[in-house]
Amino acid sequence: MTISHRFVLYTFLLFVVSCSRLYHGSWNQPYFDENVQPDKLGKNVSSWEDGARIPEDEFSVEWWYIDAKLEDSSIVVAYFYKVHNITNQYFIGFNYTSPDGVDTFKLKRFKKNDVSFSTDSCNVQFGKNYFRGNLNKYSVYLDPEDFEGFGIDLNLNSTIPPYRPQDGILKAGDDYFAWLAAVPNGKVTGNYTLNYKDNLQASGSGYHDHNWGNTYLWRLFSGWTWFRGEAGPYTVIGAELNVVNNRGGFDVPILYVADEKGEIVNEFGNKTLMTMKSDLITDLYNKKNEPQFSTFTIGTSDNVNVRISKKSLLENIDIFERAGLLSLPMKLSFSPFGIDPYYTRFSSNFNLRLSDGTIYEGTGVMEIMDLH
Repeated sequence: MTISHRFVLYTFLLFVVSCSRLYHGSWNQPYFDENVQPDKLGKNVSSWEDGARIPEDEFSVEWWYIDAKLEDSSIVVAYFYKVHNITNQYFIGFNYTSPDGVDTFKLKRFKKNDVSFSTDSCNVQFGKNYFRGNLNKYSVYLDPEDFEGFGIDLNLNSTIPPYRPQDGILKAGDDYFAWLAAVPNGKVTGNYTLNYKDNLQASGSGYHDHNWGNTYLWRLFSGWTWFRGEAGPYTVIGAELNVVNNRGGFDVPILYVADEKGEIVNEFGNKTLMTMKSDLITDLYNKKNEPQFSTFTIGTSDNVNVRISKKSLLENIDIFERAGLLSLPMKLSFSPFGIDPYYTRFSSNFNLRLSDGTIYEGTGVMEIMDLH
């Protein structure tokens, strides 16, 4: 579910229209029912699940994402993205954050004849650029000639089993959005290129997920809180998805805890998970916005507990403001309907308490997405 703020902005501008009904969809829509979500695949993830999942003749959005935190504290993000709407669109986004926090973003579009996808595994090709893997090992290459002197040639070896909540598909009627954390955590090696300077060595940790769906996110969710971090030997992914009012208006929790030996927790929904939020954020959003909180706690019915607290603000994006020249007309069009989207990321501390009472302390990143 991790989403670069530039990806959020691009997607938002790609689809946004100045009409609340078109934005939200009809009010007469099937509710999201967490008790009848697809759950047929079992816990073992297969390689085909990271292949292309939606035929190109259907409306769809789909992307393959990787991020890597390198030993020098720099961060590399890349995503291969395809849209099938009125027209087919294909692009790669690349983001590099230097150790001192300087951000560089590049985006490259491709023609349909220059791209290919496999359905039996992750094998995505955009020109000379590719994203390939089999759940255990991945190779991701971005050609510096396509990104103004910035590029990567990375290997990602998984250390944690792949994860999805049930079948990974969150569905309301025929509309759905799906998510597979193919590599919840892994080791990164390889090299990268900055301003045409080759062979800069890359070593660190990484993450890869795959997302796809047949509707706009904001027609299913008003927003979410999402977290990924490490504490001791454990990788933790936790989330709360906030379903829009005309799809039920309730919250759906997700929690995954695993180490190299396997899963400790893999839970989805309110039957086995409980969430709590505290510490109201008062200085980042407009007063009309829905309340957001900087402390997020999620626990299981058998007493595994994760408590996440912000350490420092990484970024807070007013998505309409980032639209530049389009900012004012977008705000004027949507403000009467209470639509004022923000994307926020915090560097966070967290405690993981296992059912036997053992406590691990760790760090990670918490993101808050307010789509409405």
